[in-house]
Amino acid sequence: MKIQICVLVILSLGLNCWGGEHEYRLTKYLLSNYEESVRPVENSSLPLIVEFGVSLHQIVDVDEKNQILTTNCWLTQSWKDTHLTWNYTDFGGIKNIRLPYTKVWRPDIILYNNADSQYNTATINTNVIVSYTGEVVWLSHGMFKSSCEISVEYFPFDIQDCQMKWASWTYDGYSLDLRDQNVNSSGDMSNYQINGEFLLEDFRSDYHMKYYSCCAEPYPDITYTIRIRRRPLFYVFNLILPCVLINSIALLVFYVPSESGEKVTLGISALLSMTVFLMTIRESLPPTEKTPLITLYYGVSICLVSFASAMAVVTLNIHYRGLRGAEVPGHLKSMFLGFFARIVFVQSTFDFTRDNNKENYEIKRDKSSNQEVNGLIRGSDKLEQGIFNRPYSPIFPLQQGDHPHLHHHHQLHANSVQQQNSGAGQPVQHNTHTCDLLSDPNVDLLENKYQTVLEKVSSTIDKNEVRYIDTDRKEQYALEWKQVALVIDRLLLLIFFLAMTISSLVILTSSPHLHSG
Repeated sequence: MKIQICVLVILSLGLNCWGGEHEYRLTKYLLSNYEESVRPVENSSLPLIVEFGVSLHQIVDVDEKNQILTTNCWLTQSWKDTHLTWNYTDFGGIKNIRLPYTKVWRPDIILYNNADSQYNTATINTNVIVSYTGEVVWLSHGMFKSSCEISVEYFPFDIQDCQMKWASWTYDGYSLDLRDQNVNSSGDMSNYQINGEFLLEDFRSDYHMKYYSCCAEPYPDITYTIRIRRRPLFYVFNLILPCVLINSIALLVFYVPSESGEKVTLGISALLSMTVFLMTIRESLPPTEKTPLITLYYGVSICLVSFASAMAVVTLNIHYRGLRGAEVPGHLKSMFLGFFARIVFVQSTFDFTRDNNKENYEIKRDKSSNQEVNGLIRGSDKLEQGIFNRPYSPIFPLQQGDHPHLHHHHQLHANSVQQQNSGAGQPVQHNTHTCDLLSDPNVDLLENKYQTVLEKVSSTIDKNEVRYIDTDRKEQYALEWKQVALVIDRLLLLIFFLAMTISSLVILTSSPHLHSG
């Protein structure tokens, strides 16, 4: 048993050595007289056909500002080299062999729209696979940076078409021709890894034969077009939604009470917030001639917020205009306190009947005040007549509050009457002697003082009436101006809400790619 195992091990080692010997002899046979700088064709007048294919593995980055697309691609190139053929029966049945890519001829196919200064180091080259029929397959891969004309007009609802143009740099179409490995002109996406920011919609190839200014011969190329759609959800939550919320807060400028003193402050704060967001966006976008969609949206929003802050200053001026005693014009009253107040559902306390009959109202108040003063004067005259003409009688003595001079005159008059009647032996009679009473000099002094008091009372009443009327008038004017400012605030709130809603919908839905997606 041990002898059999040893025999098997020796045979296997011998076969391996014999196989390695065949591969060594084959390599020496192929490369002994091989010249890697010579185009491997049987007829030099015919072009060498090179089959070229690109497999898109990953979209690494899209630099909008520098307009560079970075991709990870696998390249496949195959051609027939007539100098690398052999009879596999002469070399132990070896049909395929791997040779260093530097030892064989290779087509100089490069990326025409390359944007990487380290292009040679970015590509990883491996050995070539050579079959006994002369078919050479060269597999390589690398991180390719290609220039891409990125249009940010509809950012973030945009679709980008980036191209990768592959062609030989020195061999024209008469020496080397390209053939696409994909018959249906569709690129290989079987190994593609999904990108979080962009959605790959299409990857196709197109063959072109183009003439350049340097040479008279045409140069073939295969151009791969990568169509990617931006996933907008990230930008909606981080750029658009904050702008919508700031606009909503800016609308509250017209809802904040004017007495708070925070209307203009709120508008300026919203304006500064939107400016900060706009600066963040501009740092990531290229300075193109076409204004990006989101930049236009922010610009319109900033204009609306600025105008809202300016209108807040106007409404504040209207709100405090009544403190200066200015009257609201009649057409403004009927317009804002009548028509517009019903539109914005503001209940006005203004009385149009009182406003229309204001002059009659003031005249009536003046007449009523004059009548009150005249009534007081007439009442004082009647009171004076009653005091001086009232008969004195023990039964009806002077009332409490009558002047002491009157009591003194009545007493003198009663004593004189009693003396005359007692001398004549007649009974005492109580008669009124007004003439004797009025002839007393103290009566004139009392009448003058009483008249002065009445005049002062009348003057005080007139001044109070004028002051009360003027105060009521100013308060009414101030209330009317405040109501006008409130109606204007509500009206501007409605106008700016409609303006911001319409502008947001029109701008953000104007991208044709949004509807196609």
